[in-house]
Amino acid sequence: MRKLTQAIAVALFALAMPGLSQPAMPELTPATQEEEAAALGWLKSSGHSFEPSAYGEAELAPLAEILGRSRIIGIGEATHGSHQDQMFKAELIKQLVRMGKIQVVVLEANRDAGYGFDRFVRYGEGDLAEVVRNGSFFRIWKGDEFAGLMLWLRAWNLQSENKVRVIGIDDQDPARDSVFALDFVDRFDKPAARRIRAGMGPLLPAKGAPYPRFIKWWVDAPKAEAESARDATAMLHRWFDNAPARAKADSGFREAQWAAETARQAYVIYEYERGDADPNKRTPEYYGRRDAFMAANAIGMVGADERAAIWAHDTHVMEDVPEMVSALGFNTLGSLIKTKIGEQYATVGFTWSQGSFRATDLKSMDAEAMAEASRNPSDDVVTLPNDRVGEAGHLFNQTGAQAMWIDISTRPRSPLLDAWAKRPYWRGYAGWGVVKADWQKFNPDAGDFPLELTLGHDVIVWFRTISPSHRWSVNPK
Repeated sequence: MRKLTQAIAVALFALAMPGLSQPAMPELTPATQEEEAAALGWLKSSGHSFEPSAYGEAELAPLAEILGRSRIIGIGEATHGSHQDQMFKAELIKQLVRMGKIQVVVLEANRDAGYGFDRFVRYGEGDLAEVVRNGSFFRIWKGDEFAGLMLWLRAWNLQSENKVRVIGIDDQDPARDSVFALDFVDRFDKPAARRIRAGMGPLLPAKGAPYPRFIKWWVDAPKAEAESARDATAMLHRWFDNAPARAKADSGFREAQWAAETARQAYVIYEYERGDADPNKRTPEYYGRRDAFMAANAIGMVGADERAAIWAHDTHVMEDVPEMVSALGFNTLGSLIKTKIGEQYATVGFTWSQGSFRATDLKSMDAEAMAEASRNPSDDVVTLPNDRVGEAGHLFNQTGAQAMWIDISTRPRSPLLDAWAKRPYWRGYAGWGVVKADWQKFNPDAGDFPLELTLGHDVIVWFRTISPSHRWSVNPK
């Protein structure tokens, strides 16, 4: 979520620079009463209402049938801390599995965590609670909704011939990924493994010690130490390119090679975060590097004969972004997959009207406040609106429903609806943290402004009321 607003802020700065010819800003004129009335009529006639506390196969099957025509389905969430978004997409993934529409669940999670979930789901290996609690996995999903899905997938695989697997496509844990890859290298080339380990130095913890959080280590480490680890990781990556034939023939080669690749990616996505880096190189393209790698990882690790659903945030899975930022090099995970496979990609986004969700209550978005909150994240319950004029919930509230999903592609063409489709709405988007005082306020300097409802997702799911996700009240090691 934050990467998108950062990219927009940089793009707006570029647009303000004299002599630069860039695409214009998106239209920010609110919808007229006539345009909203036309949109409301369409929502009432074509939206699929459901009871948010009691829905099942009958309500989900029609949506799964539409989405299942695609090879990869991006399923988002408006906030990282609302029960309804996470529960709905967990149930939707189950329905897609039951109907044989997908064989892979792709997670916005580090490779190591995805590997742990996969070993449990496919083979019953390990302790699911331990992987959720202490794995290299975002705390925002350490709860009933996600863990329940993993447990259900394990039960499914026990009784079905159509097995499901899990992969994590994120790349923010090079320490664990390097250890995994080095354990493989050690079997075939012990001298190389020793040299690479020595180069990585303090990034690799002593046996039994906790792994460092990479971004904190990368920013705080002395320059020579950081560069040595980065170069050693590049050496590890090259080893797999030139690995002996017997290593390439080993059944564990592909996973170990991928671990070396995701370890390398971490240094690229955080290249300019250190204090000795040039901040002017933090361009929209730079802020899009993580999404670009996740898209490549997803496409590379989902087989050509497989179909998959992606678990991530709305702003990652969205299939298009404002022209002004894409023109400057920023793209989302979803938009890059869409470019690669076209209509074989579909995406689901979420919005809501009122209620509460979990997020770190930030005092501001300045670097110092963000860094402190990142070191000591909280699990605050925040209550904020998304049902004021100009917010998506205000429009959906008028349908009289309690929850609804709408297939955007069914929108009929008319002058009023065509005009409405270009009008901006706040969607109630929140990442791991929010600044309540700045909630959904137009702020071009921060990259915060509303986007049209028809941008980014094929299907929108709306809840009148949201409540906090059911996170586990356990402290990780």
